[in-house]
Amino acid sequence: MTEHHLSSPFRPVEIVESGWSIQQVSRVQKRRSRQHEYRGGVAILTRDAAGLDVEQTRVIYGSSASPHQVVSWNISSHNLAHPFHITGMYISPLEGMLEEFFHTPTKQNKLPPNEPHIYAVDNNSHVGGEIEAHLSQQEILELPERIDDDKHTPEPPQMPFLDGDRPSSKQRGRAFIRMLEKTHHIILNG
Repeated sequence: MTEHHLSSPFRPVEIVESGWSIQQVSRVQKRRSRQHEYRGGVAILTRDAAGLDVEQTRVIYGSSASPHQVVSWNISSHNLAHPFHITGMYISPLEGMLEEFFHTPTKQNKLPPNEPHIYAVDNNSHVGGEIEAHLSQQEILELPERIDDDKHTPEPPQMPFLDGDRPSSKQRGRAFIRMLEKTHHIILNG
């Protein structure tokens, strides 16, 4: 899963010729930009030889109504006992509507427990070394080591809900942690 600055129909020759498939979603086209014609988006690359069936669902896809993106990929194969799901999320650091944005993937989190669900997030936010409150002491001991930055902590838990534009990195971090509390997911690398 990666962030990109391509148009949705564009498939780089280097990717296609090397045996990979790319599924992507792009935001609306920029005006008067010479560096990147497109505002970017999220994409997933899969090796053709792996024999994976990938079904893409655009949840929030960077339209003029929302600058943020959420795209889910359901991945299955006859070689897998159960499908798994990857949800790519991009949070624009310059836009608001953050609480509303996080509410959407929280509602979407209705998958069977035997089907792993991974959120791959570029949330442009500070989460520091904070541990999710829904974890037990035993689960905390079993967490993989995280690479985090204790100097960049999120807002305190009492932070009011956001409804304005341009939330800070600390505010985006707190909103992301709130989503994790509701979905019972964890951060594997901060």
